[in-house]
Amino acid sequence: MKPAPSINRDLAAAIARRAQRVGEESPSVRGSDWRTATVTADNGDGTVDADGIESIRCMESYVLPAAGDVIRIDQSSNGNWVAVGRLATSSGWTSLTLAAGFQNPGHGYTASYLREGRRIWLRGRVGPTAGTIADGATLLTLPAAIRPSETAAWAVTRDASVFPAVVRLEIVPTTGVLRTYQSSNLPLWVGLDGISYTI
Repeated sequence: MKPAPSINRDLAAAIARRAQRVGEESPSVRGSDWRTATVTADNGDGTVDADGIESIRCMESYVLPAAGDVIRIDQSSNGNWVAVGRLATSSGWTSLTLAAGFQNPGHGYTASYLREGRRIWLRGRVGPTAGTIADGATLLTLPAAIRPSETAAWAVTRDASVFPAVVRLEIVPTTGVLRTYQSSNLPLWVGLDGISYTI
């Protein structure tokens, strides 16, 4: 059996270690703090759940939260959490795969998308490998993760051989197919620049 002074030292050390652990885990002792977390649910009421923490209040600047977002969350000294915003998870633009018979026409960006939470941006120019783009032609199919929930359409730029130099571009939500429509004066290329929608 250990002598009394040794037992007392061991007990004091154990109490100190326990107090340190409690302090590290308690915001009232630790003070305010921040960390990164992955969103598991958008509650639709201005709060999100992330990494097992429920009802984290979103800052006004954190718009269109979505499950899978990597975000910064802050905790106040009284234990309340706030979602500050989304963190960058990639270098930005991701190339899109064009349908057979289509390519970049040799000018403008290559067809690509940028995802900002639930906001999707498109850019680039698409032209046929030969001739003109037929009415109703499928230019590409969007990845499932970035397809809109409803049909979306825009007037987009085209080659300047006609006036106005625009055509109709449409995304079919169930398939992600992106098509162009122009029944006459068929375009040599169309632009995706400026297209934006939410998912």
